Amino acid sequence: MFVPETSPVSTSVDPVDVCVIGSGPAGMTLAIKLADSGQRVALVEAGSLEYDDWSQEQYEGTVVGDPYHDLDNARLRMLGGSSNHWAGHCIPLEPEDFLSRGADDNTGWPIDIGDISPFLDEACEILEIPNDFQDAAYTDTIRKTRFQWSPPVVFNEKYYADIAQSANLTTYLGSTLVGVDHDGQRLTAARLQRRGGEEFRLPARTFALCTGGIENSRLLLWLNAQNNNALVPNHDLIGRYWTEHPHAQLGEVLFEDLPPDFFYNDEATFSLTRARQDQSGVFNAALQVERYSYSRTKKLVADVACIAPALGSRLFEALGKKLVCGARLQGQWEQAPVAENRVVLASSARDAFGIPRPELHWRRSETDRTTIVETVRIFANELAQTGKGRVRLADWIVDDGPIPDDGMMAIWHHMGGTRMSRNPARGITDKDLKVHGLENLYIGGSSVYPTGGGYANPTLTIVQLSLRLAAHLTRA
Repeated sequence: MFVPETSPVSTSVDPVDVCVIGSGPAGMTLAIKLADSGQRVALVEAGSLEYDDWSQEQYEGTVVGDPYHDLDNARLRMLGGSSNHWAGHCIPLEPEDFLSRGADDNTGWPIDIGDISPFLDEACEILEIPNDFQDAAYTDTIRKTRFQWSPPVVFNEKYYADIAQSANLTTYLGSTLVGVDHDGQRLTAARLQRRGGEEFRLPARTFALCTGGIENSRLLLWLNAQNNNALVPNHDLIGRYWTEHPHAQLGEVLFEDLPPDFFYNDEATFSLTRARQDQSGVFNAALQVERYSYSRTKKLVADVACIAPALGSRLFEALGKKLVCGARLQGQWEQAPVAENRVVLASSARDAFGIPRPELHWRRSETDRTTIVETVRIFANELAQTGKGRVRLADWIVDDGPIPDDGMMAIWHHMGGTRMSRNPARGITDKDLKVHGLENLYIGGSSVYPTGGGYANPTLTIVQLSLRLAAHLTRA
């Protein structure tokens, strides 16, 4: 059932088995799965059923470093969270994404693909996509795969009736987490506040913080600050190793002699094999191509003919037989984990609930630039050497310039900040997503990523991780 923020509540509501803070894909998946298993669950959402300007303003913050999206535009404070504005692009992590890179202890995960793959089928069902990603060799060093498109699923629309009718799930709307009660080892209650200042306590046996890749760090930092930084022992790591998927336009491609099924939804995606990544000292990157129309392809062939007449003549002949196709080339890629990329609490600016606003420190490193430039150069050389096509690189790559700031810059994938780790000195949660040093606080969502999770858009993996956490809490 729903408890609107206008409904009166007592200062201390009935205790539940699990209190889930945040109702995006991570929190809603977890809450519904636990409720279906018979546990009494409270789902706490700071926003309302619908978008609200005043509520959204509470997500304002500042960015220090490279140009980035306004923080109140990059996420949504309402039931369903950012599922209300995601595009639906889905692809699972690759086995290699979990591995350490050489001697760098900051790049490995404490779990592997086998820990989340049992939940892939169910996650695909939730997101209404086929489990069909067709990862295959394209050349000796290039792999070809495919993304799937969710409709996209908007979680509050998909599960509204289930929540309203559930006997085990109570959803508190317009309720912001402002503090916790604890005994030093366990949380005992969440302290919640409504827009008008009304406060109430929500006792629970277990708590899960699932408020997104910025807010998880911000709230954990705030809860820790309220307790003299003693709630989470390794408090200096909270918010650190925050990461995104940088994005850039890379040029154009002319593919030759394509099979009929080469494109899927007018797209194709390529990446380097892990062996070639390691050889080149780069992280994982996706080269995404979007098919051009015939007229756009013809113009691209004409441009090639001005530079290389013989090649252009051959391509025009192939174009007439529909054996050549042009495409736009762009990339999204994994950042190297950097401790200085982090979420911190603003020194003075606060929201309407008195919580310090987030300050995001984010920069793309030279390694990040090298990753995408080397990847696309290798791709271009492979296509030319194998006769599969030609690439016209973007001017900024040809001129050896910086990554442009006039495009998307990054694609709203907020990862890291509460990273999982085997060693408590290197992260915030353990492999089961329980916060180190606390017996009953868990974290859901992509903030637990130790690295950027390859190039994969995170929503599919977020749902897998929540299903895995639900299974763990059901057994506990």
